[in-house]
Amino acid sequence: MKRYCFIIFSLFLVSSGCKKQVDSTKEVKSFTLNVPKKVGNATFTVTSIDDSRCPENANCISMGKVSVLLKVQSDFDLKTLQFCMGDCKDIGATDKILFPIANVKCEVKIIDVKPYPNLSTAVIPKTVTFEIKKG
Repeated sequence: MKRYCFIIFSLFLVSSGCKKQVDSTKEVKSFTLNVPKKVGNATFTVTSIDDSRCPENANCISMGKVSVLLKVQSDFDLKTLQFCMGDCKDIGATDKILFPIANVKCEVKIIDVKPYPNLSTAVIPKTVTFEIKKG
């Protein structure tokens, strides 16, 4: 009887000690076109911004979209990811991508692209803001 109690108690201790706590970090970072930025053990570089959003104070048929290519590089991994905000059905891109980099699960979400197009002046987007979650 003591043996069974000991076995049951041991199994209870082992099963309760198996719960892992996930360490995740969330950062909001702004990136300038073609300027690499290190985040953790990976380097992020915005390589392209294609902005066809409807300019401020304009009457447009659709809201348009902004598409961003992001290169993510670690020691042995290189990924090029396409993000899109707005009317993105035709290119099949999304505003959030989940992927592994250096054996760490990452989720990157595009938050904003600045400056916003304007009717009066030609604006070239230069800054992209991403939310990066690791873990």
